[in-house]
Amino acid sequence: MTASGPLTPAPKELTTATRKPDVVTVPARWVLALSGEGSPRSADFAASIGALYGVTYGLKFSRKAATGHDFKVGPLVGIWQAAREHAGTAVPAEDTWRWTVQMDVPRDVTQKDLAETVNAAVAKRGGKLEGSEYALRVALVEVPARRFGRILHVGPYADEPASFGAIGAALQSEGLSREPWHIEVYMSDPGRVAPDKLKTVLLAPVKD
Repeated sequence: MTASGPLTPAPKELTTATRKPDVVTVPARWVLALSGEGSPRSADFAASIGALYGVTYGLKFSRKAATGHDFKVGPLVGIWQAAREHAGTAVPAEDTWRWTVQMDVPRDVTQKDLAETVNAAVAKRGGKLEGSEYALRVALVEVPARRFGRILHVGPYADEPASFGAIGAALQSEGLSREPWHIEVYMSDPGRVAPDKLKTVLLAPVKD
Protein backbone atom coordinates (compact mmCIF):
# COMPACT_ATOMS: atom_id res chain seq x y z
CA MET A 1 0.00 0.00 0.00
CA THR A 2 1.28 3.43 -0.89
CA ALA A 3 0.50 6.85 0.51
CA SER A 4 -2.04 7.33 -2.28
CA GLY A 5 -3.87 4.12 -1.43
CA PRO A 6 -3.85 0.39 -2.21
CA LEU A 7 -2.62 -0.67 -5.62
CA THR A 8 -4.63 -2.55 -8.21
CA PRO A 9 -3.60 -6.19 -8.51
CA ALA A 10 -3.63 -5.86 -12.33
CA PRO A 11 -0.01 -6.01 -13.60
CA LYS A 12 1.42 -2.96 -15.35
CA GLU A 13 2.15 -5.05 -18.44
CA LEU A 14 -1.61 -5.39 -18.86
CA THR A 15 -2.55 -1.78 -18.25
CA THR A 16 0.30 0.33 -19.63
CA ALA A 17 0.90 0.79 -23.34
CA THR A 18 1.68 3.49 -25.89
CA ARG A 19 0.39 4.10 -29.40
CA LYS A 20 3.58 2.46 -30.68
CA PRO A 21 3.13 -1.33 -30.71
CA ASP A 22 5.50 -3.51 -28.69
CA VAL A 23 5.82 -7.10 -27.46
CA VAL A 24 5.40 -7.77 -23.76
CA THR A 25 5.07 -10.74 -21.42
CA VAL A 26 2.08 -10.38 -19.11
CA PRO A 27 2.78 -12.28 -15.88
CA ALA A 28 0.45 -14.88 -14.39
CA ARG A 29 -2.69 -13.33 -12.91
CA TRP A 30 -5.41 -14.30 -10.43
CA VAL A 31 -8.80 -13.12 -11.69
CA LEU A 32 -12.53 -13.30 -11.24
CA ALA A 33 -14.04 -14.28 -14.59
CA LEU A 34 -17.38 -14.82 -16.29
CA SER A 35 -17.85 -16.13 -19.85
CA GLY A 36 -20.56 -15.89 -22.48
CA GLU A 37 -21.20 -15.36 -26.17
CA GLY A 38 -22.85 -12.91 -28.51
CA SER A 39 -22.94 -9.15 -28.89
CA PRO A 40 -21.36 -6.76 -26.37
CA ARG A 41 -24.58 -4.75 -26.77
CA SER A 42 -26.68 -7.61 -25.42
CA ALA A 43 -28.48 -7.71 -22.07
CA ASP A 44 -26.50 -10.86 -21.27
CA PHE A 45 -23.18 -9.03 -21.62
CA ALA A 46 -24.37 -6.07 -19.54
CA ALA A 47 -25.66 -8.36 -16.79
CA SER A 48 -22.38 -10.28 -16.78
CA ILE A 49 -20.37 -7.09 -16.31
CA GLY A 50 -22.70 -5.93 -13.57
CA ALA A 51 -22.34 -9.21 -11.72
CA LEU A 52 -18.56 -9.21 -12.11
CA TYR A 53 -18.22 -5.69 -10.74
CA GLY A 54 -20.64 -6.46 -7.92
CA VAL A 55 -18.78 -9.58 -6.83
CA THR A 56 -15.38 -7.89 -7.13
CA TYR A 57 -16.41 -4.93 -4.98
CA GLY A 58 -18.14 -7.27 -2.53
CA LEU A 59 -14.88 -9.19 -2.20
CA LYS A 60 -12.92 -5.95 -1.75
CA PHE A 61 -15.16 -4.72 1.07
CA SER A 62 -15.52 -8.06 2.87
CA ARG A 63 -11.77 -8.64 2.67
CA LYS A 64 -11.03 -5.21 4.15
CA ALA A 65 -13.56 -5.73 6.96
CA ALA A 66 -12.18 -9.15 7.84
CA THR A 67 -8.43 -8.61 7.45
CA GLY A 68 -7.78 -4.89 7.05
CA HIS A 69 -6.20 -5.56 3.65
CA ASP A 70 -7.56 -3.53 0.77
CA PHE A 71 -6.98 -3.37 -2.98
CA LYS A 72 -7.94 -0.94 -5.71
CA VAL A 73 -10.27 -2.44 -8.30
CA GLY A 74 -8.52 -2.26 -11.66
CA PRO A 75 -9.91 -1.95 -15.20
CA LEU A 76 -12.32 -4.38 -16.78
CA VAL A 77 -10.60 -6.88 -19.07
CA GLY A 78 -12.35 -8.55 -22.00
CA ILE A 79 -11.14 -11.60 -23.92
CA TRP A 80 -12.66 -11.91 -27.40
CA GLN A 81 -12.69 -14.67 -29.98
CA ALA A 82 -14.87 -15.23 -33.03
CA ALA A 83 -15.27 -17.61 -35.96
CA ARG A 84 -12.70 -15.44 -37.72
CA GLU A 85 -10.51 -12.72 -36.23
CA HIS A 86 -10.07 -9.12 -37.40
CA ALA A 87 -8.63 -9.01 -40.90
CA GLY A 88 -7.93 -5.58 -42.31
CA THR A 89 -11.12 -3.57 -41.84
CA ALA A 90 -13.37 -6.65 -41.67
CA VAL A 91 -14.96 -7.26 -38.25
CA PRO A 92 -16.67 -10.58 -37.42
CA ALA A 93 -20.44 -10.56 -36.96
CA GLU A 94 -21.25 -9.89 -33.31
CA ASP A 95 -23.32 -13.03 -32.91
CA THR A 96 -20.18 -15.11 -33.59
CA TRP A 97 -18.21 -13.62 -30.71
CA ARG A 98 -17.30 -15.55 -27.59
CA TRP A 99 -16.09 -13.53 -24.61
CA THR A 100 -14.79 -13.67 -21.08
CA VAL A 101 -14.80 -10.64 -18.81
CA GLN A 102 -12.27 -10.49 -15.99
CA MET A 103 -11.26 -8.43 -12.97
CA ASP A 104 -7.85 -8.92 -11.33
CA VAL A 105 -7.76 -9.78 -7.62
CA PRO A 106 -4.90 -10.37 -5.15
CA ARG A 107 -3.24 -13.76 -5.38
CA ASP A 108 -4.15 -14.74 -1.82
CA VAL A 109 -7.90 -14.66 -2.56
CA THR A 110 -9.31 -18.18 -2.11
CA GLN A 111 -12.22 -20.12 -3.55
CA LYS A 112 -13.77 -19.93 -0.07
CA ASP A 113 -13.51 -16.13 -0.14
CA LEU A 114 -15.30 -16.05 -3.48
CA ALA A 115 -18.03 -18.47 -2.41
CA GLU A 116 -18.76 -16.48 0.74
CA THR A 117 -18.86 -13.21 -1.22
CA VAL A 118 -21.19 -14.59 -3.90
CA ASN A 119 -23.49 -16.27 -1.37
CA ALA A 120 -23.79 -13.02 0.59
CA ALA A 121 -24.47 -11.01 -2.57
CA VAL A 122 -27.22 -13.23 -3.97
CA ALA A 123 -28.86 -13.65 -0.56
CA LYS A 124 -28.96 -9.93 0.31
CA ARG A 125 -32.57 -8.83 0.07
CA GLY A 126 -32.95 -5.73 -2.04
CA GLY A 127 -29.31 -5.91 -3.17
CA LYS A 128 -28.32 -5.42 -6.80
CA LEU A 129 -27.31 -9.09 -7.10
CA GLU A 130 -30.20 -10.64 -5.15
CA GLY A 131 -30.86 -14.05 -6.73
CA SER A 132 -28.44 -13.32 -9.60
CA GLU A 133 -27.62 -16.35 -11.73
CA TYR A 134 -24.79 -14.34 -13.24
CA ALA A 135 -23.11 -13.84 -9.88
CA LEU A 136 -23.25 -17.59 -9.30
CA ARG A 137 -21.27 -18.08 -12.54
CA VAL A 138 -18.32 -15.90 -11.49
CA ALA A 139 -15.20 -18.08 -11.17
CA LEU A 140 -11.81 -17.56 -9.57
CA VAL A 141 -9.08 -18.69 -11.98
CA GLU A 142 -5.37 -18.35 -12.57
CA VAL A 143 -4.35 -16.96 -15.96
CA PRO A 144 -0.87 -18.17 -16.99
CA ALA A 145 1.89 -15.84 -18.13
CA ARG A 146 1.87 -15.18 -21.87
CA ARG A 147 3.58 -13.03 -24.48
CA PHE A 148 1.48 -10.49 -26.41
CA GLY A 149 1.74 -7.83 -29.05
CA ARG A 150 0.41 -4.70 -27.38
CA ILE A 151 -0.77 -1.20 -28.28
CA LEU A 152 -2.81 1.66 -26.81
CA HIS A 153 -5.86 2.27 -28.97
CA VAL A 154 -7.38 5.74 -28.70
CA GLY A 155 -10.80 6.16 -30.27
CA PRO A 156 -14.01 4.20 -30.94
CA TYR A 157 -14.04 0.44 -30.50
CA ALA A 158 -15.11 0.15 -34.15
CA ASP A 159 -11.72 1.55 -35.21
CA GLU A 160 -9.72 -1.16 -33.43
CA PRO A 161 -8.87 -3.14 -36.61
CA ALA A 162 -6.32 -0.49 -37.61
CA SER A 163 -4.58 -0.85 -34.24
CA PHE A 164 -4.58 -4.63 -34.55
CA GLY A 165 -3.05 -4.16 -37.99
CA ALA A 166 -0.23 -2.17 -36.38
CA ILE A 167 0.32 -4.96 -33.86
CA GLY A 168 0.39 -7.53 -36.68
CA ALA A 169 2.98 -5.52 -38.61
CA ALA A 170 5.16 -5.18 -35.50
CA LEU A 171 4.98 -8.91 -34.85
CA GLN A 172 5.77 -9.74 -38.47
CA SER A 173 8.85 -7.50 -38.34
CA GLU A 174 10.15 -9.70 -35.52
CA GLY A 175 9.30 -12.95 -37.28
CA LEU A 176 6.28 -13.58 -35.06
CA SER A 177 2.58 -14.22 -35.66
CA ARG A 178 -0.54 -14.04 -33.51
CA GLU A 179 -3.28 -16.34 -32.27
CA PRO A 180 -6.90 -15.75 -33.47
CA TRP A 181 -8.20 -14.07 -30.30
CA HIS A 182 -7.39 -10.93 -28.37
CA ILE A 183 -7.65 -9.02 -25.10
CA GLU A 184 -9.10 -5.56 -24.53
CA VAL A 185 -8.35 -3.64 -21.33
CA TYR A 186 -10.89 -0.85 -20.88
CA MET A 187 -9.06 2.16 -19.45
CA SER A 188 -12.00 4.53 -20.04
CA ASP A 189 -15.68 4.46 -19.10
CA PRO A 190 -17.67 4.72 -22.37
CA GLY A 191 -20.53 6.23 -20.37
CA ARG A 192 -18.36 9.20 -19.39
CA VAL A 193 -15.81 9.56 -22.19
CA ALA A 194 -16.47 10.62 -25.79
CA PRO A 195 -15.89 7.81 -28.34
CA ASP A 196 -12.93 9.58 -29.95
CA LYS A 197 -11.17 9.81 -26.57
CA LEU A 198 -11.70 6.25 -25.34
CA LYS A 199 -8.48 4.51 -24.31
CA THR A 200 -8.20 0.73 -24.66
CA VAL A 201 -5.09 -1.39 -24.28
CA LEU A 202 -5.20 -4.08 -27.00
CA LEU A 203 -3.20 -7.30 -26.67
CA ALA A 204 -2.85 -9.98 -29.36
CA PRO A 205 -1.30 -13.28 -28.14
CA VAL A 206 1.92 -14.34 -29.83
CA LYS A 207 1.69 -17.77 -31.43
CA ASP A 208 4.05 -20.29 -29.81
